[in-house]
Amino acid sequence: MADLSGDERGQILLVAAFALAVIFVSMALIVNSAIFTENLASRGETAGSDGALSMRATVETNVGEGIAAANRNNNSSPTELVDATRADIRTLSRQTGRQAARSGRVVDVTYQSNRPGVRIAQTDGSALTTGGGVTDYRVVGGVSRVDGANGTRAFEIAASDITATDNASAFEVSVQRTGATGNENSWRARIYRTGAETVHIRTLRNNSTSTLVEDCEVTRDSGLSTFRIDLTGGTVDGEPCDALGTAPSGANVHFGAGTDVTPGGTDTYDIEFANADQVTGNFSMVVYRRPSTTLDLSSIGTSPTSTTALYDVTVRYTHLTTDLRYETDLRVAPGEPDV
Repeated sequence: MADLSGDERGQILLVAAFALAVIFVSMALIVNSAIFTENLASRGETAGSDGALSMRATVETNVGEGIAAANRNNNSSPTELVDATRADIRTLSRQTGRQAARSGRVVDVTYQSNRPGVRIAQTDGSALTTGGGVTDYRVVGGVSRVDGANGTRAFEIAASDITATDNASAFEVSVQRTGATGNENSWRARIYRTGAETVHIRTLRNNSTSTLVEDCEVTRDSGLSTFRIDLTGGTVDGEPCDALGTAPSGANVHFGAGTDVTPGGTDTYDIEFANADQVTGNFSMVVYRRPSTTLDLSSIGTSPTSTTALYDVTVRYTHLTTDLRYETDLRVAPGEPDV
């Protein structure tokens, strides 16, 4: 065995330490390079997905407009409704596809399925009473919730005049669990005026043991002839109304909150009007129709009326680029509240 002196052993240790240092520095560079590459890749994926998500929002909006148009104009039968909606979706797919192709993308939208509904509306501009002048009546009974959603959407009132000026005389829209008594398991919206251009909305959410009251006021722009109240969208003349959405406290007072109806279950709710002579104008809503749904309109006169409708539509949305494939089913139900 070679006999190493103290100086030679020291040199060997120094060389070994230097070699280890070089190895550690190299490993650090490799790891940092990998992390940097991964970050760039993640940023590239996020940037690439922006176009897919933006186009998705456009598709949802356009499909929703097509559903609304079909419900208004092609409601003589379920078959006509579906055919009109399918045709609108095909047109949308061609238009968005051509637009996307200019930037090297492939976009496709195809009809998948729908849920049946009924559209209830008054369009003659009279008081919201029945054709026979009844002021307190059930508009529709036995409405079922859709899984994860409300079961009533696009409920809008265009009021040309509101006579009530206080809570006691207010026009009231009531949503209550079918079979509940008193005010239990109900959501109520009271509508009245506090000035020539100002509407007041008061909602009362009743669970089994407590009542939550929330108020909001909105003043319409001068020159407008109607108050546009979107009960399911939570706005008055396009302005958010805390009493029709999420209260400042964080409490949920969206349309139908407090009725405690199980989504997808057998429990249902009823929608009723009270003091309907206090509001003049038009209204419309779309509800999910199942065998349990009861329409009372045939026995209460010529107004309001009900027609066959689509409650929602599901489409398959595909967005392809050289770096990204995005494909998903979109359920479109325009004007549906969160609860």
